[in-house]
Amino acid sequence: MIRFFRKIRQNLLLESKTGKYLKYAFGEIVLVVFGILIALQINNWNEQVKQDKSIDDHLEILNQNLTEDQIQLKDLKKKIIESKLAADSAMSQMMTIKPMIDIQLKKYLSMLQLEFKFSPNTNAIEIINQSNEIPALNNKLRTAILDYYSLIEKTKEREHISNTQIQSKYEPYINKNYPSMFQKNNEWEFIATFYKNDPRPTSIINNEQFLNDKMLEALLVSRYYQTVALENFYNNLITSSDKILSLIEKKKHK
Repeated sequence: MIRFFRKIRQNLLLESKTGKYLKYAFGEIVLVVFGILIALQINNWNEQVKQDKSIDDHLEILNQNLTEDQIQLKDLKKKIIESKLAADSAMSQMMTIKPMIDIQLKKYLSMLQLEFKFSPNTNAIEIINQSNEIPALNNKLRTAILDYYSLIEKTKEREHISNTQIQSKYEPYINKNYPSMFQKNNEWEFIATFYKNDPRPTSIINNEQFLNDKMLEALLVSRYYQTVALENFYNNLITSSDKILSLIEKKKHK
């Protein structure tokens, strides 16, 4: 092909057809440029296809990660609601709104020692960040993903505050001042099962001590607040992950 064009140029020069030669040379340049542009376009298209395939693969992993996250979040939500109800019920007994029932109170005080920690699966988002694919996502999906992982960090901060309070304040105080809750006459199944074969006689929590314990009251109010806060965070994470899953599903069917 190159020899063909070269022969045409030579013939035009030999025939002293300079004008035609210049027009032909210009046309040849245009043709070469056009060819380069087409090649670049094909290359860009191939790269785009590769990127789209990579993004789709990584979004599929993200889909799986979020599905796993939701199972964990729903379990955490269920348990945090139980803790919230325990704090509320203990306070109702302290305020004499409800009668003080020893086996129930022991259950409530025990349950409020439970700590909570969400451990999300971050495989997909790490791969997506390493591949620098976040900017290539559509605005809604990109925003939803960034919001979700930002919310996870805020949730971890709240969990840390809550768990630190349990470890440094609530648990030491309860263990020191209400050790009688660790007996088989505790309505919480975990404690009751652990002590079920204990032959020692049981005792009850001192009514007057409990009703006038202002430190415990402050701790119970604080535990109630922390459980409400965490319940909201877990709810928001479930809603946020639902949004991402919905957007990924829509992208699949485009």
